[in-house]
Amino acid sequence: MGAHALLAPSSAKRWMTCAPSARLEATMPDKDTAYTREGTIAHAMAESILRNLLKSEPKTFPEAGLYFETYGTEIAEFCRTCEREGLDWREMAETVYENYCRLVYETYLGAKLEDPEAVLLIEAKLKLGEFIPEGFGSSDAVLIYGDTLEVFDLKYGKGVKVEAEHNAQMMCYALGAYCGQGEFYDIANVRMTIIQPRLRHESSWSMTAPDLLHWAHNELKPAALKAWKGEGEQTPGEHCKFCKVAAKCKALAAHTLEVSKDTTEPGLMSLEEIAKLLPHFATIKSWISSVEEFALEAALEGDTIPGYKLVEGKSNRKFKSDEEVRKALKEAGIPEDSYLKPRELKTITDLEKTLTKKGFKTILGDLVIKPEGKPTLVEEADPREQWSKAKNDFKDIIDNL
Repeated sequence: MGAHALLAPSSAKRWMTCAPSARLEATMPDKDTAYTREGTIAHAMAESILRNLLKSEPKTFPEAGLYFETYGTEIAEFCRTCEREGLDWREMAETVYENYCRLVYETYLGAKLEDPEAVLLIEAKLKLGEFIPEGFGSSDAVLIYGDTLEVFDLKYGKGVKVEAEHNAQMMCYALGAYCGQGEFYDIANVRMTIIQPRLRHESSWSMTAPDLLHWAHNELKPAALKAWKGEGEQTPGEHCKFCKVAAKCKALAAHTLEVSKDTTEPGLMSLEEIAKLLPHFATIKSWISSVEEFALEAALEGDTIPGYKLVEGKSNRKFKSDEEVRKALKEAGIPEDSYLKPRELKTITDLEKTLTKKGFKTILGDLVIKPEGKPTLVEEADPREQWSKAKNDFKDIIDNL
């Protein structure tokens, strides 16, 4: 893994909101997890695919089978890497190819129809030093056509959906690409696109180049200088979720423990008082998880947590070998119906992998339904239609009218 900038664009929202966090995080080592390795492999695969397409310059995006046949050796190497990490290489290859590379390359082809001189840059270096001390990084893909510059960001994880609007990370990417490439082009507009292929989510947002520079001079640069010096107060909030020092942050601990103290009257809380607590729960849950995880890791490394000890957790019984169990039962003359489950239908996801998405849609598309989701409490700003108990109770009658 490459070096990371102290004030990395990926954590811009955090250090712009909580200036001391950058210096505090620098005291903690980077964690190499299964999720980070998975993301690294997916990004490397996407980079390889797009670079190969730019070299061969097909006029339409090739079908997966044709591409994988042409670049089989290269794809096979990524597949072997996935297998070593215990990852599903079929899912990664198909998801990255169809739901990320296709969108980027087809956007590029569309741009070339508008501007034959359109340029697609892969892993473009970002020029951020003017606004962020020792700032650097790279963007997954940068497309320049006409008077527009567009940056693409691949997020391979299956966590929450991320929106591009007013996204500090994406604005830093756009700024770095603009400062690095914009001087060679007459750029008036910038566009930022986040692609989360495993969530089938795409989010784009545009702004003018002057507006981006105004933000950079008046918001980004002052915040970056403050963060570089480690000045200001620790400011807890939902941006703490991925902070490396969240478990040890006194400001976050104080915030989460103080939230409920607004309800000074004894007795039961009103709905209004509960409503005031709800926005803080995501931060509180994340903080609790980070503290528990940090304490466990410290204990595993030999540190003593006062009042606590490590013990062996509960586990369920399991067979050493299912194959040997089946063999022993068969030799004992036990009927198969007594120990084998009936054959079950594979899941939709597994059948899509077996049949390919096109084959699945042709054969089973009309047989797929999407049941109503469980009622969930969200903020009023959420765009989804409000759930109605009465409407839900009479849904079958309404559908049959």
